[in-house]
Amino acid sequence: MSSTLLNDTIEARVEAVFGGATDPMAALDRRAVEMLDGELAIVWECDARTFAFSHVSASAQDVLGYPRARWTDEPGFWANVVLHPGDRDQSVSYCVAETGACRDHAFVYRARGVDGRVVRLRDFVKVITDGAGAPERLRGVMVAMRD
Repeated sequence: MSSTLLNDTIEARVEAVFGGATDPMAALDRRAVEMLDGELAIVWECDARTFAFSHVSASAQDVLGYPRARWTDEPGFWANVVLHPGDRDQSVSYCVAETGACRDHAFVYRARGVDGRVVRLRDFVKVITDGAGAPERLRGVMVAMRD
């Protein structure tokens, strides 16, 4: 299968995982298991202003080794622990800019596993706005890329 076709297939499958903006996160978790069978993926949600995670799927521990509680309890965990130092500034800047513009986005970066290994992730992000149209929440699916 060509790389382009594979990416298109994953994008379509990830899009199906998101569902509607008001769907409970448990529904996204279930759809991810069904739609992304065979992929290593993490479903997540965070505050669009603070980037504090409120939900991370159980698969996060399978993909990177960190317990879910670290994601939700440690401020800045994604930026300061998960992101590879060489990708941190660019990834954070891009996500902040796209979120501020209320644009859904996808980007690739290196993540660090708890055991020190490097995992390339493609992160698909949906911006959920409040009644005034300002970014309120981000929902995402991180998919481990195969080399």
